[in-house]
Amino acid sequence: MPVAQGLRLGAVRGIVIGLAGLGAGVGAMLLMLWLAGTSDKIEVYLGDDDFRGIHAASLAAGIARDGPVPFPDLAGRDRPIWITHHGDDPTVGWSAFSARVPGRSDSCLVQWDAAASLFVDSCDSSNTFPASGAGLEQLAWRVVRGELRVEIHTSADGTTP
Repeated sequence: MPVAQGLRLGAVRGIVIGLAGLGAGVGAMLLMLWLAGTSDKIEVYLGDDDFRGIHAASLAAGIARDGPVPFPDLAGRDRPIWITHHGDDPTVGWSAFSARVPGRSDSCLVQWDAAASLFVDSCDSSNTFPASGAGLEQLAWRVVRGELRVEIHTSADGTTP
């Protein structure tokens, strides 16, 4: 008749090593959480404060030929914008503004109507905006050494959208 044997020494050693490893892992995790929680100041820096890399003269010529240019979600915050330009000087005459219709749901965006030369609310076609984007959230912009920079975190009035 077979006789039951107790735990072998190798199995006990394996269990002890496994428990020690598990304890060390949990201890390391608790130490990291404690160290991460020692400061109450959290600063998040995601991307640049402005949208850059646009050659102003080239974009102005493209807008004169084809109309305003849409840019989807530049800030990672689901904030699509339109950029348009008026005049012959690429250092002035820019308008950068949100494509979202103020006071509407997030799905209401303005679309460019080239035939009428104005922006139209996608949720209510009777709601229109001029080519300058007046009435929409305006964004600050500047031209630096021929490069158009749109301040995506600053409205034209200096506030943070």
